[in-house]
Amino acid sequence: MGISVIFKSLLFFILAGLCEIGGGYLIWLWLREGRGIELAF
Repeated sequence: MGISVIFKSLLFFILAGLCEIGGGYLIWLWLREGRGIELAF
């Protein structure tokens, strides 16, 4: 397994984590703050 494969895997893992945290935050804003439904999508 090359170093580039490991780097790509770590990059995708971190990116997926950030997207999941961001999505959860936007849904929280929608429910808690009364923002528009477009934030949840």
